[in-house]
Amino acid sequence: MADPESKEVTATNKVAPKEGEPLPTTHESKASGPSVSTPVTSFEVEDQAVVSPSMERGHWGSNAEFIMAAMIITIHYSHIWRLPYMCYWNGGAAYMILYGFFVLLFGVPIIYMDVSLGQFCGKGPAHIWNFCPLFRGIGVGMVVVIAMYHPVYGAIASWSLYYLFQSGSSVLPWSTCSNEWNSLSCSNGQAASFNTTGDSYMSSILLSPGEEYFNNRVLQISSGLEESGGLRWELVGCTFVTALLIFAALFWGVKVIGKVMLVTVPLFFLLLLALFIRGGTLPGSLDGVKFALMPSPVYLLHVQTWASALISAWYTVGMATGIISTLASYKRFKSTALRDSYVVCGVSLVVGLVTTMMVFAFYGAIAQQKGVSVSDALMTGPGTVYIAMAEILARLPVPQVWSFALFFMLLLLGLSTQIITAEVVITAVLDSVPRRSRLIRIVVTAAVCGVSFLLTFPYLSQGGIYFFTMVDISVMRLSLYVFGFLQLLTVGWIYGMEQLSRDIKMMTGLRPPVVFKFIWCFLLPLLILLMFLHSHIQHYRLAYHNYLFPIWAEVLGWFISLVPLAPLPAFVFVAIYVARTQPVLSPKPDWGPADPAYQAEYHRQKSRNLTMTDKIKAVFST
Repeated sequence: MADPESKEVTATNKVAPKEGEPLPTTHESKASGPSVSTPVTSFEVEDQAVVSPSMERGHWGSNAEFIMAAMIITIHYSHIWRLPYMCYWNGGAAYMILYGFFVLLFGVPIIYMDVSLGQFCGKGPAHIWNFCPLFRGIGVGMVVVIAMYHPVYGAIASWSLYYLFQSGSSVLPWSTCSNEWNSLSCSNGQAASFNTTGDSYMSSILLSPGEEYFNNRVLQISSGLEESGGLRWELVGCTFVTALLIFAALFWGVKVIGKVMLVTVPLFFLLLLALFIRGGTLPGSLDGVKFALMPSPVYLLHVQTWASALISAWYTVGMATGIISTLASYKRFKSTALRDSYVVCGVSLVVGLVTTMMVFAFYGAIAQQKGVSVSDALMTGPGTVYIAMAEILARLPVPQVWSFALFFMLLLLGLSTQIITAEVVITAVLDSVPRRSRLIRIVVTAAVCGVSFLLTFPYLSQGGIYFFTMVDISVMRLSLYVFGFLQLLTVGWIYGMEQLSRDIKMMTGLRPPVVFKFIWCFLLPLLILLMFLHSHIQHYRLAYHNYLFPIWAEVLGWFISLVPLAPLPAFVFVAIYVARTQPVLSPKPDWGPADPAYQAEYHRQKSRNLTMTDKIKAVFST
C-alpha cells in the first residue's frame, strides 16, 4: 500500500498554504498570495530563488559526475601504501574479508547519510548543521580538517610530478648507483633489503638506488625535525604547476569539475589496470600475491585485526570529513542516494583489492630479484611507490613507459583529490556569502589555491617529510571519533530518524532501510566509542623509519589534533549566548529542502515535540 506521504510530493504546488505556514516560492504566490502572517524567512528564501542563472549554485551535469567525484575520495593514497601493509600485518585474506565486510556494512550507511544530508539542503558541511545550531561546530571542524589535509596532498602531487618529469630520462635516475647523490652504501646487488619493524623499516648497511634517489635527491632529507633545512625549489615549482591545474579545474564551478572527473577517474582506472596486469606477469609476482592473501584464520581471534579493519573502512568512506556531503549538495534534489552509496562503496572495495594484489605482485618480483623473502622487501608509506615500485619498473623493458604510467596515475589521483578537497573549502566560503557571482567564485578559488600553495612549503623543505608524517597522523587522530560520534548523535537523536526519513522520502520516494537507522542510532555510536578507547589505550611514538620524533613534536602533534575541535566550543557559545532568540536544538529558519518548491511541504510535515519513546519507535518503523 502506498504511503500517504508520497502523494504530497506531487500535490505541493496545488495545496493552498494554511494559516501561519510559509508561502511556496512560486510566481503565483508573489502575485496573488493570501494575506497571512508569513515568517520573514520565507521572503529570504524567495529572494535567493530568483537569482540570475549566472549566480546559481550549480549542479552536476549528470549523476555519473557525482559518482566519479565520490569514488576518487574513497580511492586515495592509503589504498596503495597503507592497505597492503595492513593486510600483511593482520592476517592477509582474513583482514581483507573483514575490511570488505565493514566497508559494506558500515560504509554504505555512512555515505548514504552524508549524501542524503547534502542533497536535501544543498549546502556544504559548514551549513548542514543549521538543523542543530548547537553543534554547527561539527561542520566547521570538518572543513578545518580538509583545509589542513589539502597541503599534505599537494606535497604528494609534487613528488609525483617530479618523478613524472624524470621518467623521460634515457636512463632512469633511480635505477643506478652512479649519480652524484649516491653514497658508498648504494648497491644494485642482492644484498640490499628492507627489514620491516612495525610501521617503519630499518634499512641495512647497503641501500638501494631507489631509496637513495628518493631520500638524497628528491627530498634531500635532513636528519630530523630539528633541522628543517631549505626549500626544495624543484618541488616548489612542481607544486606551483599543480596549483595552476587545480585552479583551472575549480574556478568555473562544479560543472567543469564534473567533466574533469569524467576524464581523470576512468583514466586512473585504466592505468591501474595496466599496472596490475603488468605486475602480475613479473617473475615472482605470484609468490607476493600468495604471501599477502594467504588466509590466517588465527588473526580473526585478535582484537587488533578487527579494530584495524574497521578503522580502515571508516577512513575509506571519508567518515566525519564532510567531503561526500559537499559533493552531494550539488546533486539534483530528486536524485538517487542509496544506489549511489552502494556503487561508490562497491567500486572502492574492488579497487582496494586490486591495488593490494598489484602492490604485492611487485613486492614478490622485488624479493625474487634481490634474493630475499617478501617480508624483507615490504615497505609502507610513500616508499611503497616512490622507492619499491619505481625500482622494479626501472628494470623492465622500456622502463620509461611503465614509470610514466605509474607516476601519471599517482598524479591523476593527487590532482583529483586536491580538486575535491579544495571544493569543500570553497563551498563552505561561498555558502556563507549572501550572493553568488562568477567573480566571487574566481576570487575565492584563487585565494584557496594560493594559501594552500604557501602552506605546502613546510612539506617541501629538507625536513618536510617529518612534518608530512606528523600532520598526516595527527589531523584526524581525534576528529574522526569526535565528529563521527556527534554527527550520529545529532542526526539520529536530536534531528530524529522520523524527520530524516521524511526528508529522504521527499527526495527519493523511499525511506531509509530500518537496518541503516539501527546502525546510525545504536551500532555505530557504540563502535566509535569503543574504537576511540582502543586506539588511545596504547601510545605509540611518532616515527619516520628509524627516526623517533622528539617530545616537543609529540606535543605539537596533539595540538594539531585539537585544532579541528576548536569550532565546537566556539559555536556552542555562539548558539547559547549570542543567538539567544534561536532554539539551539531546533533547525534554523533557513534550514529546509534545497528545492524551494518543497518548502511548504517540509514545514507541513515537520516533526514536532517528539518524546524519546517516539524517537526510538521511529528507528524501527518502516
